[in-house]
Amino acid sequence: MLVYIMKIFFLIVVLQLINIICYSQKLGTWNVLDLRKKINDKVILQFEGQVRSLEFYNKFHYHELNFTVNVKQRDNLVFSGLLGKHNTYTEGGDFKSPIVTDEIRLSLQASTSQKFNKFILDNRYRIEERYFFNTKQFATRARVKIALSYNIISSLKWQVSNEFFLALGNTNSTFEKNRFAIGFAKSYLKRYETQINYLNQKDNRISDESGSRFFQIIQVIFF
Repeated sequence: MLVYIMKIFFLIVVLQLINIICYSQKLGTWNVLDLRKKINDKVILQFEGQVRSLEFYNKFHYHELNFTVNVKQRDNLVFSGLLGKHNTYTEGGDFKSPIVTDEIRLSLQASTSQKFNKFILDNRYRIEERYFFNTKQFATRARVKIALSYNIISSLKWQVSNEFFLALGNTNSTFEKNRFAIGFAKSYLKRYETQINYLNQKDNRISDESGSRFFQIIQVIFF
């Protein structure tokens, strides 16, 4: 009975994503390429590139590159170190000047995972040290992400997540933004996973990337 309910829910999610894509005039796009290389049983190297637009594959305003070293401590605990380059551009065109933020990030992260039958609960905790080349300023931020997925079949799952951001280290520490995503992930050929999500972002900061509603595609490749 539960499996039947989850399949119905999965169908509703797919139809809702199609409806959003077809009828939204202000739906942006969020594309991610995630390459992962297993070094040994404990270490995985990860290279990720992202590009985002404020309209549906139009008015690209943001890109980032990340290099990550993941070290597995236990089957359900992974520590990571990240180095990233992030650039936000002026709205109204494709990577339009002047640049809004020219940023480099150094982050430490811990990820946990628990399985409950076909449900998987993932939590991610990250501290980011941010340096902005264009303003010569430093900033520190904490991020917490909670994700729940359900295996419909062995190679297909639906997923929902929420992530919130908190600025740290100054007298005006505030809640920066919140990201909610819902969608599904399909794995195939033991090396590839494609995720399709609808992502909604509430942002209280004017210096970060803008946009609130995105059609997100994540392509993961394992080597």
